[in-house]
Amino acid sequence: MYAVILTVVAAMLSGGLAGSDPPPHGDYAAMARYVVHNNDWGSLASISTHQPMKGKPFTNVFSVSDGPVENGTGVPYFFFSPLDVTVQDLMVNPNASFSMSEIESGYCTSMKWDAEDPRCAKIILSGKIVTVPQDEADFAKNALFSRHPIMADWIKMESHKFYFTKMEIEDVFVLDFFGGGNIVSPEDYFNVKP
Repeated sequence: MYAVILTVVAAMLSGGLAGSDPPPHGDYAAMARYVVHNNDWGSLASISTHQPMKGKPFTNVFSVSDGPVENGTGVPYFFFSPLDVTVQDLMVNPNASFSMSEIESGYCTSMKWDAEDPRCAKIILSGKIVTVPQDEADFAKNALFSRHPIMADWIKMESHKFYFTKMEIEDVFVLDFFGGGNIVSPEDYFNVKP
């Protein structure tokens, strides 16, 4: 058991869930897919509908999955409850940005890079948050529950009315080196074979 735990931790520290090192600098679409697939959480920004922040950007941390470890799709899936203030914001205005950092994989730490170091990749996805269609619900459930097993207990809390959502990506911003960020088209992002 101890050996299994050490192996999992070592894999995470060496390059994240997928067990591989990040793509080279300059391959922005591949870097975006790498970070999105290797992160279990990020910061979701909405436009607040609640006082005293009404009309201002508001961020909140959410668990995420783009698919099971062996089947990343690039699509961020979420498990939302309408009781959450960010979810309430998104019901009024579905436009959102979702930020993730390579710091979670352990790679940046192994390189002695701070989370703010430009070489520690940061990805910002922008688009609309929509309810997952019924024919995609089983995939979303497997994507999220395989990475976040505790969610299987959340679904039992009927009063919270959890449901599956995803981001329809419109823009991808990547910062993975000095000199400023880069825009990746959704088409290039989804064409990457992880």
